Amino acid sequence: MVDSMVQLPRGGTYVPTSAGPVQFGIPPETIKDGMAMGLDVPVAYVVPHELFDRRRGISVAEFEFPTYYNFFLLKRRARLVVESEAVEMRIRGVFQETLFGPTKPPDEREFDEGYPDGARPDFQRESDYFRRRADGTRTEVDDLVEFVHYDARRMARLTDRVTIERRDDGYVVRDGMEEVAWPPLAVSLRAREAPADGSNKVFEPPAFGITVLGASHGFDPAGKTTGFMLWMGGRALLVDPPIDSTEYLRARGVAPKQIDGVILTHCHADHDAGTFQKLLEETQLELFTTPHILGSFLRKYSALSGLKEDLLRRTFHFHPVRIGSPVHVRGGELWFRYTLHSIPTIGFEAFYGGQSLAVSADTLYDPERIENLLDAGVIRRARRDELLRFGGHHSAILHEAGIPPLHTPTTALAALPEDVKKRLWLVHIASKDVPKGVGLKPAEVGLEHTIRISVAEPRFAEAMGLLDVFSMVDFLRDLPLSRARALLQAAHQISLLAGEKIVEEGTRGDSFYVIVRGNVVVSKGGRAIKVYGAGDYFGETALILDQPRSADVVAKTPVELVVIDRSDFMAALRGTSTLRRLENLARLRNEGAWELMEVNTVISRLTSAQKTQLQSYLVPHDALANEVLWAEGEAPRRAYLVDDATIAIDLEIGSIEEPMHPFGAGALVGEFDALRLGTPARTVARVAAAGKLFAIEAKDLAHFFDENPGVLLSFLGARFVE
Repeated sequence: MVDSMVQLPRGGTYVPTSAGPVQFGIPPETIKDGMAMGLDVPVAYVVPHELFDRRRGISVAEFEFPTYYNFFLLKRRARLVVESEAVEMRIRGVFQETLFGPTKPPDEREFDEGYPDGARPDFQRESDYFRRRADGTRTEVDDLVEFVHYDARRMARLTDRVTIERRDDGYVVRDGMEEVAWPPLAVSLRAREAPADGSNKVFEPPAFGITVLGASHGFDPAGKTTGFMLWMGGRALLVDPPIDSTEYLRARGVAPKQIDGVILTHCHADHDAGTFQKLLEETQLELFTTPHILGSFLRKYSALSGLKEDLLRRTFHFHPVRIGSPVHVRGGELWFRYTLHSIPTIGFEAFYGGQSLAVSADTLYDPERIENLLDAGVIRRARRDELLRFGGHHSAILHEAGIPPLHTPTTALAALPEDVKKRLWLVHIASKDVPKGVGLKPAEVGLEHTIRISVAEPRFAEAMGLLDVFSMVDFLRDLPLSRARALLQAAHQISLLAGEKIVEEGTRGDSFYVIVRGNVVVSKGGRAIKVYGAGDYFGETALILDQPRSADVVAKTPVELVVIDRSDFMAALRGTSTLRRLENLARLRNEGAWELMEVNTVISRLTSAQKTQLQSYLVPHDALANEVLWAEGEAPRRAYLVDDATIAIDLEIGSIEEPMHPFGAGALVGEFDALRLGTPARTVARVAAAGKLFAIEAKDLAHFFDENPGVLLSFLGARFVE
């Protein structure tokens, strides 16, 4: 017996067979792994039992690009091994959205009343144009992929020689009479790029500009898929972010709370996989797209994740885009338009401080072909004119140059005036494929290559900046306008160098601090206990409890802080429930809850702001031996973070589940679905050994999940995380 498995760097297992290579599990961009390693592109893919990794917020069944590569480049059908008809139907639903787009036309309200009817896309006609083959027939899902099912013995047959058996502990691949590989059931993903809050770097954001996070396409093993950071007023909107963008940015000094939202241009995996992941991270972000694209996005990720659309819809704030009307962002404007692509796609122009930039998104800009579409009746004259409007007047132009006929040919861009090409950067193309000697240049990837555009400061910029700072702090975000105005009047900003002491242990507290940019280290007795970054706050304990500072706080990097004096801080919060919550947090700072969260495998991965928010809801509870924490058949009221007590959870009578082991320090236990929905518990929890717990009320846990939707996914269907 010979084990010929190859573990792919991004995740998934590659197995050569006489029927061609087979891949088990398909995390995003693993096709690039095989290409970089010189492996043949697999012809068959085994879809895992769980199509979606909730903790990372990404699909582990990203079959789109492997299927496209097999069909469009290798001229063959891919094979997908699936567990059931239900899984096949989910996958077919994804292909409907990504290959052909929504079946229904957009609502008329997606367009401004003054937007010409003739300029509006006829998505059915345009999709059919890209879908038609040379012989005039339409491409269907079954042209791209063949579905293979397991039989009653859980055996899938690829050929007479090659079979795949699915066992409870993994797969067995047989080639002829020989077992050749034993891939695992679970798909292991590549480790995140960097630990949270560990950066010594500080990025100085532009008032207006754009950072290219990726400039290539889904088949380039040397480049990241195309995505951006649009900077307006020193804060960012992500545009189709690549997978794990947060880790990349945090490691380079950009905190998650410096990002206000995400622009989703369309629903292809190289554009929406990182988008969905980002939406599930810290706080509820704004999602900018059209209702038409949003519907496609929700249907696609409901099929992939197995979660209902209404639950997914609650994980972000939807900011609908209206074609022909501006979207106002931080004193600037965004203008969107539908591009020419195989599925509904939006590009945009951004205006800020008297300057502008444009992002094409995926589109076919080819004047000759666009004229042919008009002649063929696929588009109308006004739509033709809109598609030919290049927008060469902008200060910076980021335009795609993919593979025609679905994307813009470089010849069309090379024909632009030289003055325009000086302000043009190509994306969605491998650097090696940018033609030489025609005045075109690829976009450079990374924060260090951020395109910075000099602008005049818009009206109320300082006030908007302070309001942004307050909005990063969860308990200040929802203050009434009158109290926010008082804070605006009282707050001032300071800048400190790395190594400067901000707060000294044992001294009287006289100020509250919010970090605008940079990192600080909190130390107690000379021992560093935590690192805070942008959006985190400190100093409230000494103010609220009127006691000496409990720790040193030193600038780890150059930092910018917003400072509010004690009297103004207390006046703004007096009489609010927020003050009572902060009093609870202040008393808990020395109770050891933070250290308990650090040993929990799920909670430890939260940002410091999320841990602080969760900590503010905890209430110490001295648990007695045999105390019942919740009972079967009754709606539970609390979850518990375990300190030095021990908790036992007894399963319902007749359950076929394995008995649960006792839970000790760092475990967070609770009937989380029942707590969220107010339904009866199916288990009994009791105190096996007396000691200390921290309780969190159901309403507070629900509020925490609402604010942090990605955390909720880790808790769905769970009774504990540890």
